[in-house]
Amino acid sequence: MKDNSRVRLLLKRLATSIAMLLLFTFTALAQTDTGRIEGTVTDANGAVIAGATVTAINVEQNTRTEVVTNDEGFYSIPALRPGAYTLEISAPNFSRQTRPDVVLQVSQVARIDSQLQAGAVTESVEVSGGAPLVDVGSSAIGEVIQGRQIVELPLNGRNVLELARLVPGVTAGVPGGFATGAGGNAETFRGGNTGGAALSVNGQRTQANNFLLDGVDNNESLVNTIQIFPQADATQEFRVQTSVAPAEFGRGGGGIVNVATRSGRNDYFGSAFIFVRNDNFDARRSEDAVKNEFRRGQFG
Repeated sequence: MKDNSRVRLLLKRLATSIAMLLLFTFTALAQTDTGRIEGTVTDANGAVIAGATVTAINVEQNTRTEVVTNDEGFYSIPALRPGAYTLEISAPNFSRQTRPDVVLQVSQVARIDSQLQAGAVTESVEVSGGAPLVDVGSSAIGEVIQGRQIVELPLNGRNVLELARLVPGVTAGVPGGFATGAGGNAETFRGGNTGGAALSVNGQRTQANNFLLDGVDNNESLVNTIQIFPQADATQEFRVQTSVAPAEFGRGGGGIVNVATRSGRNDYFGSAFIFVRNDNFDARRSEDAVKNEFRRGQFG
């Protein structure tokens, strides 16, 4: 009896250890829409500065994230929401350096190295120049569709995924396929009149993509397409990665569509919209004897 109890106890401990290992593994591989700023802090001679304080300040929310450089002068500020940041770097016996124009995009790894000048801590030096266009911290290939494009470019049906076709290598899928919503058997049917979520990336099937909404899995499991369509006015930006995705992204061999919605800021704001299409505003087509009646209104 004692041997059986001991075996059961060992098995229970083994099961608990395996469960904890899997939990930490999935946490480490979590997919996210946040970005990261990293780099090295040196002096005028190129020697690294350990213990320097690097602070990222969100311009709209005025939140501050502070880290300290290690013995190699390296720093990394993870889990930053997309947006505009001011970067402050300071160290004893060096002038404070300020970078006011750092724009971090969704899932971007921005490499920003800083060189401090000797002087009093109270002295401040402002450095111009934003985050690099080439994302040297990631192997992924793709582009970001920004909020201004989403708001100002024409969108038939208010389907922001249509703009993903602006990225090289992304085309529309097979007309009438499952991912278009034509069959009406998935959430995609809501965008069926605009092509739904049918995106073919580098020739892959339209059901080989991975959709994320604020870092959360947004894949519909019935026909393997999108679950929730992002609203145009609520979308800050989205990144379409077409190949060589980082290890934290998986699921399919197609593209990765990572959407970041707008977050709050330190003042009240909102929006309202109405889009009207009506045959009264249209001219008669030359091949038609009369104008066909057409009524469509979208508001929110």
